[in-house]
Amino acid sequence: MVACLLTGGLLSAGISAPVDAAVIHPPLESAVSTSSGSWVILPMGDLSDQDNTFWQLFHAAPGSPHWSLVTPPGVADNGGLAAGASAGSILVGVLPSMLLRFSPFSTSTAGGTSWGPIFLPSGLAPLPDALAYQGAPPGGAIAVVGGGARALAAPANLSAWSPLVSAADLSRVSPGCGVTTLDAVAILPTGTPLVGTGCRRGGSVGFFTRTAGSWQPSGFVLGGSLRRSATDVLRLAVTGSTTAALVSASRAGHQALVALWQTGGAPWTASRPLTLTSGTSVLSTAVSSSGAFAVLTGNRGRRVAVEIAARGPWTQLPGPPSRTAALAMPAGPETIDSVPVDAFTVDGGSLGVFALSPSGQGWSRVQSSQVPLAYGSSG
Repeated sequence: MVACLLTGGLLSAGISAPVDAAVIHPPLESAVSTSSGSWVILPMGDLSDQDNTFWQLFHAAPGSPHWSLVTPPGVADNGGLAAGASAGSILVGVLPSMLLRFSPFSTSTAGGTSWGPIFLPSGLAPLPDALAYQGAPPGGAIAVVGGGARALAAPANLSAWSPLVSAADLSRVSPGCGVTTLDAVAILPTGTPLVGTGCRRGGSVGFFTRTAGSWQPSGFVLGGSLRRSATDVLRLAVTGSTTAALVSASRAGHQALVALWQTGGAPWTASRPLTLTSGTSVLSTAVSSSGAFAVLTGNRGRRVAVEIAARGPWTQLPGPPSRTAALAMPAGPETIDSVPVDAFTVDGGSLGVFALSPSGQGWSRVQSSQVPLAYGSSG
């Protein structure tokens, strides 16, 4: 791919420049791809009014340029959605909002064309990877609840949920991390749960796995200028034998993004840090079926899109279309040096989908859709 290198301005490699950005919170606008399909979550409607903000789920089959609206029906989703996807299946949870105090779940093995209800006796945390789902054996699911205070687990049939671990439990396991909250969850191919947490100090990145009923730290320590930073896990995904994570690191007004990968039991490898300049927020994140990441950031009305292939460098993409709300990395053929990227624009109920050209030089509109929204139905 031919693309702009990150040479300063809004984004740059390293963390040497002073930055005054606020703490990064993982946006619910997010996408994930598996070998069997891609999913993107974004808000539509009047985004200044929660009563008239409607979160939507879209799906695309591998290699298809078309995204279909597949939002689970029957529940007011003004508070947001979170999804856990695995090959051939997906579990979607509705976040509590207004009078909704728990999180209705729905599962699909048909690309979102049909859904089955699941009961969760708690409220899902507002995190893009608050859900992990493994549809194939050994199977099961994990949900982060209580605002990130604890996680619940369910067996393969999702018939019941039981306590898995809490932030307090993991804080005792790794005092050096200074666990804050549970940030993200995933399930390894063996069925072993993997939990990502925030860490207060030391540049520690909080990853924990459970072996023989006991939780063990399996994290990573950032070096260089990030060695004393606090960290948060923005995204956590397992694709085949590779685990991929997107981490924010902050210290004394400085903030940066770091991508991490681990294959099997090998040590973690880290990308170079990507600095966010003053006033910049992370607006959307996407993870591909190969462990690549795309990130949309915003700064004073300007939006910037970047991507990083597994174990590759950060690359700035052409300026995204106006009103871009989210990015996705759709499942499909990848070239030697690039992963497909789509940008989604939102204007009320109007959705536009733009694909990045194979050369990486620009965006072309590939879809325009009008989503019916029931304004006033949630008041």
